[in-house]
Amino acid sequence: MAAATAQQQKPVERQGSKSVPQKNQQKAGKNLPQAVGIAIMAVLLVVSLFVGNMRALQKVTPSSFLKQNDVASIVDDRAAAALNVETVAKRANVDSSLSSAVDSAVSEYKNAKTARTLSRADQKLMTAVSELTAGVKGLSTEDQRVLSMASDSFTEQGRFLRQEARSYNEKADKAVALYEKLPTSFLLSKPDYFEGL
Repeated sequence: MAAATAQQQKPVERQGSKSVPQKNQQKAGKNLPQAVGIAIMAVLLVVSLFVGNMRALQKVTPSSFLKQNDVASIVDDRAAAALNVETVAKRANVDSSLSSAVDSAVSEYKNAKTARTLSRADQKLMTAVSELTAGVKGLSTEDQRVLSMASDSFTEQGRFLRQEARSYNEKADKAVALYEKLPTSFLLSKPDYFEGL
């Protein structure tokens, strides 16, 4: 009987010795330093603030200017009109640097991807076309008429572009106003808008 009691006690001792390390492991998990917990919570707070600000800004930011209404076709038509002005101006043997400036401005204009870059490229294009037409002298009456038509088309496409840009900027103004109020604005990119209107 003493032997039976000894056998029963041995398994109890083994079970008890196994459960002690488990309790120590649980206590070790609960004893994280308070500073680590505070640091983790601070990081989560900053991340959630940034993500929330970013989503709020995305909701009020209009889609790409070049995807609005007929903007892409207006850009193409304005570039084509500028090249037509250049073609006629070459008949008057204008300075090649003026012609090259128009080519460069048209290339930059057509490669613009945002409202901001398009507005800057448009300013350069207007300057280049204006300087080119000012340098034209000695055209025939017919060429003068063609140059005038090409210049009028260029100007008209510019008016269309500015109308679309004003409409876009009305939507973008809301995004810019929100951007300026956000506490994480220094981490976010400023909403796009068409400059110079």
